[in-house]
Amino acid sequence: MGGFQFQIDEPPTDVKAAEKRLDDMANLLAHYKQHMQEKSAHHLGYPINLEFDYAPLLQFQNLHLNNLGDPFVECNYGLHSREFEIAVLDWFARLWELPEDQYWGYVTNGGTEGNMYGLLVGRELFPEGIIYTSCDSHYSIFKAAKMFRVQCIKIDTSFSGEMDCADFRHKLLQNTRSPAIVNVNIGTTMKGAVDDLDEIIRILESCGFANRFYIHCDSALAGLMMPFIKQVSFLSVTEY
Repeated sequence: MGGFQFQIDEPPTDVKAAEKRLDDMANLLAHYKQHMQEKSAHHLGYPINLEFDYAPLLQFQNLHLNNLGDPFVECNYGLHSREFEIAVLDWFARLWELPEDQYWGYVTNGGTEGNMYGLLVGRELFPEGIIYTSCDSHYSIFKAAKMFRVQCIKIDTSFSGEMDCADFRHKLLQNTRSPAIVNVNIGTTMKGAVDDLDEIIRILESCGFANRFYIHCDSALAGLMMPFIKQVSFLSVTEY
């Protein structure tokens, strides 16, 4: 299937031109809808769910809702859906068995933003820290390191994509003077690999990084399903 192309013309100067432009826009959107429906019918290989219905939310599309700022702090902008945002956070907190009143968060626009914010917190805690992440990590981890100007060290992985803890220990010991900011994957993008969080913490502590490390867990792929998989030993995501 070919791509979809369009161009923006100059603003109309009379009524007929304006009417024609509205008709052109309607045809453009109809063509685009058809193009996207054809794309969706043949969409395969990306971990997303196409079985959803946004119809109940259409009634809010003519309202300018904006959940700016901290969802737990009231703001002076009255058009928002913070009640729903906090309900989502509460649901995940219960899912991950987080202690009541001991968690904070907000609903991001996607996994990339979540990774960037999580690593930013680590950089703010440890301005001189080094980011450690596996070679199989999501590209946004490396993008965040570049944006925040933080040194990023890639750790080797096993055939199935988990972080090689022996290589992690080896590279940690080469940089004992710098705090560690570690990205732990809960489901890598291509292989669905889950890094061993407990072992990573043990290595950090045994290598002299006690109180000098921060862990961000990238759970964009498998974090939602992990609490329901009994074979996996750890059942919570923690940032240190």
